[in-house]
Amino acid sequence: MRLRSALPLALCLLLAACGSQPSSQHTQGVKPAGTEPVVMARSAVAVTIDNAPGAWPQAGIDKADLVFEFPAEGGITRYLAVFWQQNAAKIGPVRSTRIYFDDVAAAYGWPLAHAGGNVDALNAIPKLGIQNIDQIYGSGAYFWRATDRTAPHNLYTSTADLEKAVSKDGYKPAVIPAFTHGRAQGQATTGVEITYADQPNVWVYQVGWKYQNGHYQRSIDGNDVVTQSGASVRAQNVVIVSAQEFSDPDPYTPGSIDFTLTNGSGWLLQGGKSVPIHWTFSSGFSFLLQNGQNAPFAKGNTWVEVVPTGTTVSFTPAH
Repeated sequence: MRLRSALPLALCLLLAACGSQPSSQHTQGVKPAGTEPVVMARSAVAVTIDNAPGAWPQAGIDKADLVFEFPAEGGITRYLAVFWQQNAAKIGPVRSTRIYFDDVAAAYGWPLAHAGGNVDALNAIPKLGIQNIDQIYGSGAYFWRATDRTAPHNLYTSTADLEKAVSKDGYKPAVIPAFTHGRAQGQATTGVEITYADQPNVWVYQVGWKYQNGHYQRSIDGNDVVTQSGASVRAQNVVIVSAQEFSDPDPYTPGSIDFTLTNGSGWLLQGGKSVPIHWTFSSGFSFLLQNGQNAPFAKGNTWVEVVPTGTTVSFTPAH
């Protein structure tokens, strides 16, 4: 099964679908029964963001309401950052899309800002009816190149520019359903480390989240992550989803990968607690506690770490 949507009502972030209907291979998200959607003053927009070392530090990711981190080819990861509440004067570096980012954007009607993409990802955009903001093909006016970095790690946009793109193209605003916050009950845990890549002398990439002062501080290879403006990259909720990775059969982009999302295990980190969860996927993710209830999420931003099955995930218990 291909990835076709994003987060559940329990995450408070499930957006109802907008725009054209997808192809028969994909399913668009729908408004959960019993919820009243709230139309945001500014449409939510998803942006594909570079996470190669040449892109560090990034700009604007501290302002995102929701960030997905997925592995990309070559042992690196890439972000899909979604903005709807806060303004960001500089976002990026913006990079090309991947098929799983297309699916997430299509499921929820998010306009997708990117700079080209893998061949299969570009082919999927019109089929999925994605509200497309592509710097290479037609939307270059809403991006700029910084002069203090070299391409491809120097392409940026802003929420103001993206709002102009959404308005000009007549894109429909996304909606956010009502939700209920809750407090997680689980094992007291001060943090987690996720080893995405461990190839000594080639590439080692380890993500950390440490709970301190009421939030989770992000780190990469032991160093706290800050943006270009010096802002710390933090989260109120961190979700870890273990999913099966497989080779994407895109003949034009060797090394491309994709993920099988049907069901599996994972964890929710919230309020200094780690909670084992079971996730299922049909019209979207459902994150469930062992008793079958939706996992509770704190108010604030969320990062979703999608990790290949077998990835080393190490928790630090509280003393």
